[in-house]
Amino acid sequence: MRFVIAAMLAAVSLGMAVPAEAQSRRGSEEVYFALTHADLQGILAAQGYDELKQTEPGIFNITLENGFKMTVEQRVCDTEGEPEGCLGLSIMASWSYSPEQRPTLEELANDFNGRYSIAKVIVFDDAIAIERYVITDGGVTREHVSRELNEFLNVSDVLIEQMIEALGL
Repeated sequence: MRFVIAAMLAAVSLGMAVPAEAQSRRGSEEVYFALTHADLQGILAAQGYDELKQTEPGIFNITLENGFKMTVEQRVCDTEGEPEGCLGLSIMASWSYSPEQRPTLEELANDFNGRYSIAKVIVFDDAIAIERYVITDGGVTREHVSRELNEFLNVSDVLIEQMIEALGL
């Protein structure tokens, strides 16, 4: 009886291994293990943003058609033993606020950070910001970076809606 069960388990595990390999998720798109400034500029330019301005190497200010502004900054660049370029991207947007709004925004930031792990909200002395960090370690495609940018925009919309509601704007 044990032999029959062992044989069935072996057959099932072999049967599962073959289809998994056949269903490989690898595509033909180039994989980047680090992004140079030119790589990132090309990815951002392809997004069709209303305005794309490189303020210094690796820092891009972006304005969307609806007026939304964000900054993409390359981080962990030209690290010894790693491919040429940068291993991370910080995507950030911020809004100023008046002093009386701070307690409401701090509460909102704490709630938001507890509910959403996709980005973090930070309250500074004179601004509230949202940031999403993207890594290239292990490899990413242009499409993946584009999706990360879109996810940032989506979660920023959620934050904006929550700020409008919390502040009664």
